[in-house]
Amino acid sequence: MKFVHIGDLHLGKVIHQYSLLDIQRELLFELLTYMDEQDIRLLVIAGDVYDRLIPSQEAVNLLDDFLSQALLTYHIQVLMISGNHDSRDRLHFASSILSKNGLHIETYLKENMAFVEYGKTRFYLLPFVKPSQVKMLYPDQDMHDYQSALSFYLSKQSLDYDYQNILVTHQFVGHSSVTSESEVPLSVGGSEIIDASLFDDFDYVALGHLHAPQKVKRETMRYSGSLMCYSFDEVNQKKSIVIVDTDDLSITTHELHPRQTLKKYQGTFAQFMQNDFIEKKDDFLAFELLDETIVPHAIEQLRVLYPHLLQITYQYLMKHNQTNSFQPIQSIQQMDTLSLFEQFYQDVKSQKLNDLQKDVVRTLLEKAGEESENY
Repeated sequence: MKFVHIGDLHLGKVIHQYSLLDIQRELLFELLTYMDEQDIRLLVIAGDVYDRLIPSQEAVNLLDDFLSQALLTYHIQVLMISGNHDSRDRLHFASSILSKNGLHIETYLKENMAFVEYGKTRFYLLPFVKPSQVKMLYPDQDMHDYQSALSFYLSKQSLDYDYQNILVTHQFVGHSSVTSESEVPLSVGGSEIIDASLFDDFDYVALGHLHAPQKVKRETMRYSGSLMCYSFDEVNQKKSIVIVDTDDLSITTHELHPRQTLKKYQGTFAQFMQNDFIEKKDDFLAFELLDETIVPHAIEQLRVLYPHLLQITYQYLMKHNQTNSFQPIQSIQQMDTLSLFEQFYQDVKSQKLNDLQKDVVRTLLEKAGEESENY
């Protein structure tokens, strides 16, 4: 039996002001056509189905259309878990009824990990979970990070080794894994990273969360990667789907080719203004300008030729640190939310937050974090 492993669809994703929904639709239906041609009737989706906890109606409609076509037209069964971007309640809606029709959705941690059985193969479905959620099942245990929580939880599971055991999960696995800017950190300080050895008992591990297609520790533990590029540090990644044959656990990939994608180029302003410098002008573009001085109104002029130009940077000036405006760009990812707001307030109001204002902002941020836990 063969199945396709995908993840990190991020349906409803918007980059700058541009919605990627139509491109995502084309890729999903290209996937169904490919699976039908190859006579593959099982699809595994390893989380981050939506881009936001509260997805747009258009994103919900797209998922509905896609799953309906998969189940009813192509007779493809689907195994799907929630990721850190997904609302557990929303994705879990009507899952009991849907499972009778070949759509198996798991969004909540269960004391006994849910599995779906096909012949002598069992697919275990472990959605994205936080240590606090494992702690709710085992309140007497000391769980201070993702590693200790998942390690204890898996130690309580009983696998039948007469079966081939496949795990579908959504976590940050492996300290040397390739990350991307478009991924939302699961925690601070690296405490979300778990060791790949936790999954040694599984014959194949279908991972979601990291957007770069990659294996972790072994060929049979891998991230499929995101459906398409979602940030400019992903432009050199070849986005693909993973095809697994359970007969011998052989793995192949099939590359996806969206009609528009993210691309990054280097050159001078004068070079970019030449009509033939870049062949495909309709992609979502980032330009790294090599000019030694800032070109007035550069992005407005360039957008006449490149309508989807999203950003420009001056590489020479950044390298030689000739303008203070580039320093925050280099350090912004190291700042927490409160620090970012403090900097924003100071830039706008030309004064710093006082201690009382900081306490108010801190309280609001904590409240927002608590409310997001309820989705």
